[in-house]
Amino acid sequence: MAPLFPGCDYEHWLIVMDKPGGEGATKQQMIDCYIQTLAKVVGSEEEAKKRIYNVSCERYFGFGCEIDEETSNKLEGLPGVLFVLPDSYVDAENKDYGAELFVNGEIVQRSPERQRRVEPVPQRAQDRPRYSDRTRYVKRRENQAYQR
Repeated sequence: MAPLFPGCDYEHWLIVMDKPGGEGATKQQMIDCYIQTLAKVVGSEEEAKKRIYNVSCERYFGFGCEIDEETSNKLEGLPGVLFVLPDSYVDAENKDYGAELFVNGEIVQRSPERQRRVEPVPQRAQDRPRYSDRTRYVKRRENQAYQR
């Protein structure tokens, strides 16, 4: 089956989670939670560290991991896991899945040039779609007229 998006090979998975550790959790506590979650299905924390290729503790909470589809199904329903999705490239040219690189249990900094390519451009208010549907206001006025 051909991938829907570049890099979507059903061997790389994005695991989206509730915020691990609650509001006061440090980045390291969140990452430890990601490792422990994956360890539940791959057998050990050492194996989990090898399979996680990126982590996110800011824009969303979750991690990318290299596992087969059968193993990905085992993650569904684990405490804190919201979604298990096939991952795809953020930067197809460089075969980059985005978020913070994670290699053998450590965050690896990208070069400044690569970092700029992966970070999304903030959306400005004037770029957002405008909804000019005024029917809800018309209905409110009609209801007020009937009540009088």
